[in-house]
Amino acid sequence: MGHDISPIGNHNLNTASLKELAEDIVSRIDINIEYGYFGQKEYFKLLGRERDNGLIIIDSIIKHKDFKTFRLIDDSYQLKELHHKFGDDLFYNPEYWIYYEGKLPEENTIRREKEEMMLPDFTLEHNKENECERMTINKETYHNSAIYISGWWTFCRFFIVNYEDDRYLKALLDFRNVLKGYTFKFGGSKMYYLDDQSHVLEEVGQGDEWELSWKEFENIVHEKTSHLMIDIPKFMTDEKYRSNFQKLDEWPLSFRDDFKDLIE
Repeated sequence: MGHDISPIGNHNLNTASLKELAEDIVSRIDINIEYGYFGQKEYFKLLGRERDNGLIIIDSIIKHKDFKTFRLIDDSYQLKELHHKFGDDLFYNPEYWIYYEGKLPEENTIRREKEEMMLPDFTLEHNKENECERMTINKETYHNSAIYISGWWTFCRFFIVNYEDDRYLKALLDFRNVLKGYTFKFGGSKMYYLDDQSHVLEEVGQGDEWELSWKEFENIVHEKTSHLMIDIPKFMTDEKYRSNFQKLDEWPLSFRDDFKDLIE
């Protein structure tokens, strides 16, 4: 399986609820949003409803009829509904643990479920024909796959081998400008580009960063990869820095981007 780029940045979006997040996003960028969740029939039954598995759209916000419509999903919505009804008793009801064959899991699993319920976990996605723009939004970090440039190794190769390739330089500029636009409008200040199958970052860059604060995330990335991290704006503007990194003859482990070279 090929390695891909995980672009992860910070934000100050309102993640207090699905509705508040949808309203906040639409106030910052020019899109329409329909928002909801995926429900399971077993959980609908616990809630006293008769529904099959499927997508539930709660409402939509139309900013302009010509804007793209994105779908915002709260991956914990149904769990929070159940907890609102049953409280912590929910986690000791065998009917809730539908993948445990009617048995309760270990206490550590129950504790983990309670903790995860409190962590914002949203997906913002636009799908049309062969076009897919997708982001995951957590409390302080967000993963932005709204634009594709290349696989991880091609991305690395550009910096250490093919820096003079004008076509790739333009593609890199377009890639970074799109990510800069989203990040700044979401109240963030920088992004890190990570290998989604990194052998040094364990699960960070593969999804587990959703549990981390921005500071915790940065600390892990710097601790594990700072010796082979490329500061992209510095690489683009400082010939000595660029030359010194290329002389290392090593593949980068991460990239830091605060977009300083792109700010007019």
